[in-house]
Amino acid sequence: MKLINEAIIQDLKQSLGIELLEEENQSEILTKLLELISENAGIKIIENFSDEDYKEFNQIPRDNLEKMENFMISKNPQAEEIFRQEAEAVKRELLGNNT
Repeated sequence: MKLINEAIIQDLKQSLGIELLEEENQSEILTKLLELISENAGIKIIENFSDEDYKEFNQIPRDNLEKMENFMISKNPQAEEIFRQEAEAVKRELLGNNT
């Protein structure tokens, strides 16, 4: 996954103490967090699509994450930054730092 890189994953694991859990629990929690981040960031990116972009995006099979990512990046050069900001927002919310 390009939009959620290893630095984001490691930051989440360390900041939220996920790395202290058993491996199985780490994977489960990280998967749920990354799904939430992807959904929130994806919505922000898709909101700015033209009608044509939206139709084209919806033609991409949901299991082809790489193609979906490439499309989002091609249509919004700030896609990586949006994903990073969403990861920070989720982390702040979980830590109770909603400022």
